[in-house]
Amino acid sequence: MKQKKLKTLKPTLREKERYVAFQVISEEGEEFNYSDLEAAIWNTMLDFLGEEGVSKTSVWLMKDCWDPKTQKGILRCNNKSVQEVIASLGLIDRLGDNRITFKILRLSGTIKSIREKL
Repeated sequence: MKQKKLKTLKPTLREKERYVAFQVISEEGEEFNYSDLEAAIWNTMLDFLGEEGVSKTSVWLMKDCWDPKTQKGILRCNNKSVQEVIASLGLIDRLGDNRITFKILRLSGTIKSIREKL
């Protein structure tokens, strides 16, 4: 039995993506793991935007772009919801027992250019 290949969308029909580079600055300078950060981002966005709002942002924390030593990472979202995503990151003030803040480093339309700048 031959499997059917899924059709891909034409570029004009796809959502335009934006990449947000950020750095997490913690008060004690302690490192934390990726799963704690991901949970904090998702929970805050769900509280702030609701389930429908989060689904419209198409936000995704890119695991392979997270560096635990420098505490820098990249989020992907669609181009219409960049301001909501940045506002949601600004609302996160604690990660476990650590007080943290997010510093937005750069916005870009391509993953290649944002990786080059970081």
